[in-house]
Order: sequence, then C-alpha cells, then structure tokens
Amino acid sequence: MARHTKRLRDPVHGLIVFDMADEVDRAAWKLIDTPEFQRLRRVKQLGFSELVFPGATHNRFSHSIGVFHVARQLMDVAKPLIAQDRWSEQRRKVALLSALLHDLGHGPFSHAFEVAEQERLKKVPGAYKHHEAWTADIIRTKDGNVRNVLKEVFMADGAMADDIAALLTATPQDIYAAVVSSSFDADRLDYLQRDKLMTGSGAGGIDFDWLRDNLRVVKVRGESEGSVEGAALEVETFCFTEKASQAAEAFLLARYHLFSQVYYHKTTRGFERLLTAFLQQLALLIREKKFADSGLPQNHPLVDYYSTKTPTLRQYLELDDTVVWGALEAACLSNDSHLKALAQRLRNRKPMKPIEINVVSPTKLDRARREHIDQLLESDGGKTIYTDRPKLSVYADHRKEDVPLHKRVYIQRNDSSVDDIATLSGPIGSLKEPQEVLRYYFLDESVRKNVSEIGG
Repeated sequence: MARHTKRLRDPVHGLIVFDMADEVDRAAWKLIDTPEFQRLRRVKQLGFSELVFPGATHNRFSHSIGVFHVARQLMDVAKPLIAQDRWSEQRRKVALLSALLHDLGHGPFSHAFEVAEQERLKKVPGAYKHHEAWTADIIRTKDGNVRNVLKEVFMADGAMADDIAALLTATPQDIYAAVVSSSFDADRLDYLQRDKLMTGSGAGGIDFDWLRDNLRVVKVRGESEGSVEGAALEVETFCFTEKASQAAEAFLLARYHLFSQVYYHKTTRGFERLLTAFLQQLALLIREKKFADSGLPQNHPLVDYYSTKTPTLRQYLELDDTVVWGALEAACLSNDSHLKALAQRLRNRKPMKPIEINVVSPTKLDRARREHIDQLLESDGGKTIYTDRPKLSVYADHRKEDVPLHKRVYIQRNDSSVDDIATLSGPIGSLKEPQEVLRYYFLDESVRKNVSEIGG
C-alpha cells in the first residue's frame, strides 16, 4: 500500500514531506491548519526589512515549517548517539512539535512590535509580555485549537500541550530541548539560510551538511542560568568534532554578518523606531479616548488591544501585519498631526537618516554631537528624536558574561575532550568583545542637519 503523505515545496529545504502514518507528522499537519498557525502567514519574518531588501517578504509561517523540518533532521542525528535506555520517544515528539509551534506568539512585524511594546510599557513593571509567553498561552489555553488538535491526535487530556509549553519556556537541559534552543538549534539553522536567501545578502552562508555530519552529543558542566548559585549544572547538548571547527567558525561569523548587514541595517532600524513612535502615540490617544483623532474606528483590533491594561489572548491574536498596515492607512487621515506624520512616513517609505556616534573610541566631534543631542532629547522627550543602541558580538565571552551552557558552541577534540570554541579559535576568540553602535534618528531633517554641522 502506498504511503499517505502530504507535501510542501520550500525554497530553502526543497520538498518537505509529512507522513500521515506518523503520529508527529499527522499532528503537525493538523496544527498547520489551525487559525493560530495560519495567522503566521500574516506576520513577516523580518518586519520592515522588505523596505530595504525587497525580496524579504517571507513570513513566520514558512519559517516555522522549516524549523520543524530541520528539527527532524537533528533528531535523526541525535538518536543513534544516545544510549537506547536513555532515549525518550515522548520527549522527541514534544521537541519536534515545539519546533513547529515556537513562533506562534509573535506579534505584527515580529521583533519590531516586541521592541515597540517594551518601549511603551517600560515604566509599568510586569506589564510587558514576551512573545514566548504568548506562545505558551496559545498552546495551553483551554479549548484552543492547538490544544484540541494535540488532544485528538495523542489521545491525552492536554498533557502534550502542557509539555510543549513547558519545553518552550524552560531552560534547556537535555538534547531534546537543545534541538529547539541551543547554539546549533533548528530555529537558527532555518533562519540563517532562509533570511540569506530571501534578502539576497551575500552574508550568512553555512556548510549545513558538513556541520550536521560532524555533530555529536555531549554533557557539559558549569554554572549557568537555572543552576543554584555555586552549584554545577550538567547540560546535554550538541558539539562538533574537531574536523568541523572551521565550519563552526564560519557558522558563527555568518550569523554575525547577517545581524550587522540585515537585522541591524540602519534604514530598517529607523523604520522600527518609527513604528515604535507610531504605536506609542496611537496608544496614548486611545488611552485618552481620543478615538476620532486616531483616525481608527472604535472596533479596530489595535484600539481594542490598547484599550485595556492587560490585553487578552483573543485581543493579541487579532493583531498581525495587515492590521497594522490598515491602521497606518487610516492614521494618514488622522486629526493628530504627530500620528499622521509618523503614519505617512511609514506608509510612503520615507526613511530617517541617522547620526552615528562612536561609543567605543569616541572622537572630540562624537562627544560634542552627543552632548548636543542629549540636550535636545531632554526638551523633546523622545517624541521626534529616537535613540537606537544595538550591541553585536560574534560570540559572547562566557568568562565575562552569564552565557547559558546550551548557548555556547563546543568542539570535541580528537582526544575526546570538549572545549568552548572561543578557547580554540583565533578568529572567534579575538572577536568576543561586543560591537556597540549608537544611532540617533530625527523626524525633522532640519534638526539632523544642524547637528551634523557641529564641528563641520
């Protein structure tokens, strides 16, 4: 009898096959059809990056399916490396479905909305909710579509949903969790390849086949997040053989270059600051019940979301990229001049030009400009001048920072000893210090020009 399969064509991984005789694949296919997962079609993977890289229109939907596909590959590598009496088929199922569902809680424009919410709620302790917490809520919620599918396929009263949510929110300590969250997890392995392809960037190339072929499973010990102070924690995670040390270096450098050239691109970051300012102003108008000034009808999902201090899961799931773009269109006719200006710049792709300040080795000119901008910020209150200060490092130095054990890259040497890659790799060891960029964006171009003329 022929296998009953479902297939999807993917630009990164080729044909992704779901075997309907397999419990996990069958559950995955049903989960993909839920409204919660279909919503990810309307959430761009890279937010505003498409305004800089026109091909970057891919979404969280295709990424999540790609992560599931890669997770299956990693599990196939891990299984023969783990003693049969220690292998847990149940944990494998939980990890694979966690990989599929890990991004369910992303808001509009992915991380751009998250940054906007952090900024909006920074003075309200405990109000901000990370997308991972929303993801867990979506999976756990009683009578939710995700939980119901899992109950139907696995014949268990919500246990699978609870296990998946727990894996996604806990500190990874075994190889099953490492497939979902580690230095070499399925998420990274998909987005590095997908984002490189869709942006057309020359950065981000990795030798995935060679890395996978040289992947091993080890236990590492040390103090890490989740351990009692002073007590050693043992974590099971992936490492690479010494043969793959150069490919592992290239993997870390690829991620660094994608961050510097794509994710932290100055124009993209400028649009993200505009979105933050737009949502802050919109939330302020709604909080003051100035609905007419916002230009949005009172039943608009963003009005509903900002009308309460603690939005419900239903209110959150109503939000996606199309909702925000619709709000921008409406706000272009707003009675509030500030909201209108922000909306028009975003809709019509009118980027702000930044002034960059060297904070590592500032010159006299850097110091003079920064002092002047800080004075302007005092009177402006961040309404028309925006600060962006991303930090970027190739690889965090675990001797200086609290880097979780599962987030480090390990090399298993020919004598079977295991070392952190930073102690073995000259290029990685020399690039551990984070690179910090300080940018100021100005809604009023004349103000930026005045600042740029200081010392000129």
